Amino acid sequence: MTARSRLRFEAVVFDLDGTLIDSVHPDFLACTALFEERGACLPRDVWAREVCGRPEGYPRLFELLRHDVAAAARTPAASLGPGLTDERLRQRLEELWEVFMTPAHVRLLPGVPRVLERAADAGLRLALASSSHGAWVHRWLRHFGIAHHFGAVVTGDDVVRRKPAPDAYLQAASALGRAPARCLAVEDSLTGIAAARAAGMTVVAVPTPLTRGLPHGAADLVLPDLRDADLVALFTTP
Repeated sequence: MTARSRLRFEAVVFDLDGTLIDSVHPDFLACTALFEERGACLPRDVWAREVCGRPEGYPRLFELLRHDVAAAARTPAASLGPGLTDERLRQRLEELWEVFMTPAHVRLLPGVPRVLERAADAGLRLALASSSHGAWVHRWLRHFGIAHHFGAVVTGDDVVRRKPAPDAYLQAASALGRAPARCLAVEDSLTGIAAARAAGMTVVAVPTPLTRGLPHGAADLVLPDLRDADLVALFTTP
């Protein structure tokens, strides 16, 4: 019996942000700067729990900032003025992203080239399923020279519902011509894990240093990182 015939899976679907590239730490730096500009502090654990990878994360971030500023000023949040509206804060955060979401800060995560090569060499089809905008996704795939590994790339622009809805994962499996149950998903966030599980995939979680304290128990397997990770060996049926 060949190694390929013993594989439980026919495809691997990867998330991008926090899984293949470290855009999580630069995002935290931008959010931290937003708080510091207004004399507030953003604890790492609060950001990881309330903001990172969550669909409502940034509105929650702005709510937390208004609460801290109001508490420091001993005034109701409603009386803080127009500078702390969601619209103004979002505009400023996007300016800070331009500072921190650059090649100087966004890095390819350790082990990524090797794990992609191992999976492809074993005959697994590879896809990417991200909630990020297409321009962002393709920018970093090109920058790090890994686009050629993926037979399908699904971004937030390609689906009606983003994670935690399963749409991106279901569309990726369909594009590869594989049943979701025969796909392995690799994710970093609780939102992404929920999306892959809802799609019916087996999930490997690879938390980032900022999110390791969160409960990743919904995943089938949790790895510290992708260095030395052999997804083929881990999921090969004896």
